[in-house]
Amino acid sequence: MGIAKYLKAGAININTIERQIEIAEKTLILPYDKLKPEDWGYIYEKYVGQKLESEGFYVEYNGLEKGFLDRGIDLIAAKDNQLFFIQCKYSKGTISKSKIEWILYKASGILYDKFNEQNRKLVFMLVVNKKAINFSRRKPKNFQLNFTDVSKVEFPMLQYFLDHNYVQDKIRLACREIEMIR
Repeated sequence: MGIAKYLKAGAININTIERQIEIAEKTLILPYDKLKPEDWGYIYEKYVGQKLESEGFYVEYNGLEKGFLDRGIDLIAAKDNQLFFIQCKYSKGTISKSKIEWILYKASGILYDKFNEQNRKLVFMLVVNKKAINFSRRKPKNFQLNFTDVSKVEFPMLQYFLDHNYVQDKIRLACREIEMIR
């Protein structure tokens, strides 16, 4: 988690022209060629958090603070009477059924704990860079959804994630696309 300490130093700017990440008003510059592929996940978390802050959310950077001990929650954001637990996925590949099940399983512990101590609406949100890249439009063989006609769904795996609301009726599931261009 080496990059996290740098990302905690301040706001980031992604300079696509000079191919670098600028942190804390250019007091620290990380050239793209010095970044590892896994660093982009942490950069995306910071980017999403900043985007939400610009929309009036209060944001805690759980993933940057706790690393692999984040319990499946990268960001915790609050606005109005809602509390959002957010898992960010910055990937060039599609998110499979087993990956969705892992995301839900990993986050379920903290969601259950927080549900029991909160008086406000809870949302578990999956944030992706591009739905069209992260979710296939193709329906897997022998694939059925619980509440939705799969033939009328644009992204079957995304709908599979959202259909888990029936299990967690007190915690709403959502997906949002926040594009980060690098």
